[in-house]
Amino acid sequence: MYCIDAELYWLLPGPRGFMNKISTRIAKARVLVVNLPKATVPGTRDGIVRGLRDAHIQDPVQLIIRSGTDIANDVGVHFGGRRMTAAQLAAHQAAAEMAVILQAEDDKAQTMCERYTEEFMVATGYSRGNVHLVASIHNNDHQGDSEIGNVQLITFDGGLTTDEMDAYVALRMADRTGPGTTRLLRAIVSEFASFDAQFAERLLHLDDSQILAIRDHLPILLGEDPDRWRTLAWLSGTTSIVTQMPHVLHDFYLSEYGTGHHKTEAKERIARRYWRACLKVITPWLEERRREVIKYFYPQLRQIAANDPNGGIPVPVGKDRFRYVNPHDVEFNNIAGLYGDHKIIAPSEDEKKALKICRSTKPVRDDIAHLRAPSTANLVQLISEMDALVLL
Repeated sequence: MYCIDAELYWLLPGPRGFMNKISTRIAKARVLVVNLPKATVPGTRDGIVRGLRDAHIQDPVQLIIRSGTDIANDVGVHFGGRRMTAAQLAAHQAAAEMAVILQAEDDKAQTMCERYTEEFMVATGYSRGNVHLVASIHNNDHQGDSEIGNVQLITFDGGLTTDEMDAYVALRMADRTGPGTTRLLRAIVSEFASFDAQFAERLLHLDDSQILAIRDHLPILLGEDPDRWRTLAWLSGTTSIVTQMPHVLHDFYLSEYGTGHHKTEAKERIARRYWRACLKVITPWLEERRREVIKYFYPQLRQIAANDPNGGIPVPVGKDRFRYVNPHDVEFNNIAGLYGDHKIIAPSEDEKKALKICRSTKPVRDDIAHLRAPSTANLVQLISEMDALVLL
């Protein structure tokens, strides 16, 4: 398992918002129930404690409950040594506000914790103690926040929004750009990690070529924990409350073993992730460099415009139709077309390189324009050729 950068992660709005909810809601609740998936983000328990401390509950009692634990006995150790039932805890008046956190280690212990919490909840109806009880549940049916009397329910699965993941990956990869002068590696990691910060860390440990060819590397990533990704389940972390998109490894599982439209849609979602990364990075990267490439043909383009009665460069806009553009507005594919029509030539080495870039740009831009993921080979070729001629 790859560990997240906890210091960075808990500064992001979503995780920080979770701690803020803990601190604000504990003030008006005797019982705080946190609904978590079974695979929690590392540091979630620490986040709960930090939230309590922000509410001036400085030293919450943290208990790890196992199947053989007597909860009342373990609680009592921290309250004078005598056994303390849930009802007695609810009535207890401490010198300052306190909180008890129950953390179950297995399914039997989880049942015991829930029973103790329920008894505490009932007792708060007639008791006026100042001890709060914080317990976690794993419930697929309550994927939201709610309030019922003295009970607050907060749902948290650790998922990051798109903007949060972009920020997390950008900082984690601040010293790692590429391929070439692009930032495509970062965008691919962010898109394929989606909401999962731990998976982002796994992707960060791939080398550049593996990230660039991430679609070919998905079988290996799936094979590291194949059982987890078979079903779409919030409790197992294959989906998140922050997005409608399933985890990419669940999609890949469906793309390999699914049937009918489920298989087709999963493949499309994987391709769309790669397309979005290219749209965010390659499109502006190309536009930034367009004039630096086209400039090698400006003398010829100006001559064409001077000789044309319309005073511009004829650009096809359909069958037997043209529009006329300024030489500075000529696109990569226009150069390739003009060369193919023998209207311009490329005698010098720089012109030959520029022409090659214009030709390599076409399949990449066509794919992006038609919502398709460009091939890795086409991207590598284009970036390599561009950086050999243009370095901004």
